[in-house]
Amino acid sequence: MHCDILIHDSAVLTKEFSIVQGQSIAIAGENILKIGPAQEMETLFTPKERISGKGKLAMPGFIDGHTHTSQQLLRGMISDEYPVIYLRFNIPYESRLNEDDVRLCTQLSCLEMIKSGITAFADAGGTYLPAMIEAVSGSGLRASITRATSDIGNGLPANMSCGSREALRLGEQLYREFDGTADGRIRIFFQIRSMTSCSSELIRELAQAAREYDTGLHMHVSEYPESILKSLNEHGMREVEYLDSLGALCPNLLAAHCILLSDNDVHLLAARGVKVVHCPRSNLGKGITKTPQLLGLGVSVGLGSDGTAHSGLSMFKEITAFKHAQIAAWGIPYADNAAMPARTLLEMATLGSAKALRIDAIAGTLEEGKKADLILLDVGRPHLQPTHNLLNSLMEAGESADIMDMIVNGRVLMRDRRVLTLDEERLMQEGMGRIRRIAADNGWA
Repeated sequence: MHCDILIHDSAVLTKEFSIVQGQSIAIAGENILKIGPAQEMETLFTPKERISGKGKLAMPGFIDGHTHTSQQLLRGMISDEYPVIYLRFNIPYESRLNEDDVRLCTQLSCLEMIKSGITAFADAGGTYLPAMIEAVSGSGLRASITRATSDIGNGLPANMSCGSREALRLGEQLYREFDGTADGRIRIFFQIRSMTSCSSELIRELAQAAREYDTGLHMHVSEYPESILKSLNEHGMREVEYLDSLGALCPNLLAAHCILLSDNDVHLLAARGVKVVHCPRSNLGKGITKTPQLLGLGVSVGLGSDGTAHSGLSMFKEITAFKHAQIAAWGIPYADNAAMPARTLLEMATLGSAKALRIDAIAGTLEEGKKADLILLDVGRPHLQPTHNLLNSLMEAGESADIMDMIVNGRVLMRDRRVLTLDEERLMQEGMGRIRRIAADNGWA
């Protein structure tokens, strides 16, 4: 039997998140055709391309459930700055980007994601969307893309806000033009930027549009005290309660951050089937999430990076920061050091985020019939071996540099750490030059 790619004799992370040695994976077209014992697969398949899995672990790619691809040229600027960062740095920076800046930022972000083992991501909302989509499409990654949507000024530059009717029209236009493009890798979500920048009318209309188009709704939720206080002062309800009153709490809502939650907020998110995405290293500057409580009520939780401006795009670093913060908050006070187990962490960074992106039927686990979205890690390195439990060691000590190969939609994007879909040297040189102009434009030089 013929297949396009045969990954031969690797360890494989199963859909139950256990590791099985001596397996091979046959890929045909965009999909995983079969997973089975290496010897048996060798006799069954004649591949066009063979990838050695010796000493490697095949696992689903990480999925970044909330990132800002346009912030790639903001790297290193906001560390150690006093609040509120997004008003003082992020918004002015984004408002001054041109179309070429957005294209370059997206390419640089995709380059970093490929080298970090991220096969899919949810962008939190951007401008110059055709340029962004073109860059993502060329990279080979899978993504949900949304337009940055606001209709209340509150200090926003004029080019980052418009009337509610126009905001809805632009979101619908983007969906009709680009959803399902790039061989199905690009999905278009609607976006509510935040409680402080969207009117009640716009929130209600965007939530309704997402339901009508059967797509996702992406929003920053309970990230800062300001949004909660605004909701309490103006509506007599906390932010999550108010969103529920507008019909915005629903199973297709990707609720990023969700740091400052009351017990009632947690129960509401669970009752409405909302998909939560935590951004550990970004969140730790604002609070510690109630993740064990969310998980205990059956809430789907994914992980995101919140973009390079905060801390880079390493999901391994997000995982380790998240684990130890959760143990400090919810483990040590109750003598429960297993408050955030390794399996749970890995599931969040893969299947949990896949659910937030509404792609868990095709990605997030390695299964026959699902899309061939996977990474191969060199697990024979001194910081991982010898080990009594490889999964535990990966969650404690894994590094982006361990990721050797990446396949998305059946296409090899990285082989032996060399990215095949993007010109790494050119992009890095161009980025170094462009960041100097960005600094000058924003008065940081």
